[in-house]
Amino acid sequence: MRHAEAAWGGPEVSDLQRPLTEHGKRQAAAQGQYLADQGIERVICSNATRTRQTAELLGLDAELTEAAVLYNSEAGRIRTQLAAVPEYIHKVLVVSHHPGVAELARYLADERSDRAALALIRYTYPPATLVGLEFADLWPDLHAARLFLVKIPS
Repeated sequence: MRHAEAAWGGPEVSDLQRPLTEHGKRQAAAQGQYLADQGIERVICSNATRTRQTAELLGLDAELTEAAVLYNSEAGRIRTQLAAVPEYIHKVLVVSHHPGVAELARYLADERSDRAALALIRYTYPPATLVGLEFADLWPDLHAARLFLVKIPS
């Protein structure tokens, strides 16, 4: 998931400290309603204020882990974080930044993926976009997955 809409902080606020807008807070809460019954066991977010706020506003009953390496990271770093997830955890949500989360979703989506879902993220990945990827192997073996969901908030 990409973090929800963030405010422009201005020259006195660093990019790392940019908070969510009121609209972004509503986006996160709405995505949280969808995710409430999905069985998410762990949420991993970057250390940016906007990703932490997004993760918290989802309201999930899941362990929340903050990973500084996810701040504005590329797809490979996100995948490396997922490779470290213990095998007993089956459903993880990553809340991070564009373009890394979009790159990862596009990279992992294999031939079993839903064509309409692929089309939705081919050229755009707005704030608070949520994707669902399914695979059968252990986390360290995550190299391909079936993209089955793209949920873009209003």
